[in-house]
Amino acid sequence: MLQEITYVYESYVLNILAIFLAVSAAAQASVSVTQSSGDGPHPSSMEIELQLPDTDKKVRIPLTKTAPLDGAVVTVTDGGVSRTFSGRQAQHGDQAHYRNVDSKSVISVRHENGTKRISGHVMHKGTSYVIQPIGDSGHRVSKTKKTADGTQPEQLLSRKKRRVNREATEYEVEIHILIDHTVWKAFKTIFGTDDKALTELHFYYSHIVIGMDTVFRNIGSPSISVRCIGLTVAKTEADAKWMPPDSSADASDGGATLGRIRAYSKGDRADHVMGFTRRDISLGKNSAVTGVAFENSACQETKVSVVEDSGLHSWMTAAHELAHNLGASHDNNEPGCEMDLKFIMSPAATSYDLSNIANSYRFSPCTVRQIRTYLDSGKAACLQSRQGTPISQLTSSVREGARMSLDQVCRLNYPSSPGNIFLTEDVKANPALLCAKMHCLLKADHAHGTTSTGFRAPVGSPCGNKKSCNWDGQCVADEAAPAADESCFFGDIWGDQCGGWKTYIEYLRNTDQKSQRRSYCGQTQTNCCASLKNLCRFD
Repeated sequence: MLQEITYVYESYVLNILAIFLAVSAAAQASVSVTQSSGDGPHPSSMEIELQLPDTDKKVRIPLTKTAPLDGAVVTVTDGGVSRTFSGRQAQHGDQAHYRNVDSKSVISVRHENGTKRISGHVMHKGTSYVIQPIGDSGHRVSKTKKTADGTQPEQLLSRKKRRVNREATEYEVEIHILIDHTVWKAFKTIFGTDDKALTELHFYYSHIVIGMDTVFRNIGSPSISVRCIGLTVAKTEADAKWMPPDSSADASDGGATLGRIRAYSKGDRADHVMGFTRRDISLGKNSAVTGVAFENSACQETKVSVVEDSGLHSWMTAAHELAHNLGASHDNNEPGCEMDLKFIMSPAATSYDLSNIANSYRFSPCTVRQIRTYLDSGKAACLQSRQGTPISQLTSSVREGARMSLDQVCRLNYPSSPGNIFLTEDVKANPALLCAKMHCLLKADHAHGTTSTGFRAPVGSPCGNKKSCNWDGQCVADEAAPAADESCFFGDIWGDQCGGWKTYIEYLRNTDQKSQRRSYCGQTQTNCCASLKNLCRFD
């Protein structure tokens, strides 16, 4: 039967490695390329030398180029004309990635004005160091600090990385992603040019695949991974042959869309075909659904699903629908699988809080048992052999929250909105709450039109002084996150109005009107904390 989810999941994507983030202040250090295989601007191998912080000691790290996206098969159709190319062509040509597997070192090299700009992290004798470009040509190297429990943040990231990138799993779900014209239009509107839109779209769906893969790998037994073997993009309505026409009565009907995707994907060698759309999907009279899938259907003709792309957290919807296809139904009230625990397969339309946000990243024990039963049924044999072209899984080494501002996150989630975060009073007082729930303005009028339930800030989003949001929706210590004054984390929220308040409160101070100054400071300091920081002190 068709399964549906009745809410937009408030979660987003995996934190694998942070290699482009700002680090704490440190003295400028020497970082240079000492050896290179010499085959072009991005050689296949090279060695870098870096000066360790607080010492004159220099170490050399041999590195090998890695291109995790280069093999992904991307098909773009525009006006009936299709072109197929590797993922390399959707990437920025001035950047390459390198790693040393033995030392768990990963760096990125970007060419800017003829200069190599190196970012990333390296490991040396059990200690992790972060490299960050500064100025026009310099670099800084910072040591990763230990957390309160004695575990280094990089070790935590590495554990996730090993789990995420583990080579061998008993079952591998090869998926083919179909992206329709409504998604393309949203990206083209936001990013302007076709090339930029395609690059950002490729990056965006990389994170969705990573999120799905991580959730399934965390099942433990049986071991399951998700690999993308194809990414098909339709630029026009006519090119999206798997979608009902925009003007048809079935345009937003989830069941009709599944039927179209099923017909389109007949003969597709993928284990599962998943369509993404920005249409408001409905099922019958229910327009609250954000995804539809056939149950118990992986490896069968009904190996399809459709997901309403509603922003960076859509990977959760995708994981939910794929689980249906692998035999899982919604969580009910069985012990340990209650709906109010808010695991991935919960059907309840509720938002998360800090007490249950981690469950939004997990399947319940009931879901795991159901998936195991389907895999043992003999219907999922295709998951134990590679059916598709042996191409690279979509992946990324950048945390989206560190790459995008919160305003940009809002614009991507709500393309027709002003693209501004809406700060609730509790978030103003405690920025860490962003990790579990952030809101966006839907209209330019601040008094009306804000998101009602909120959603999780992306992994890597700064949430305090040297803190960022982790995969579990928590605000944790992160040496790579920027330093910040937590008492004035968002700065002058009222913008230019704060200048006027500063002038007036200065006048009250200079005329010794202390009681009035105290009163106005109480009304304005939270929203103009940067401008009024020194004026509203009453010693």
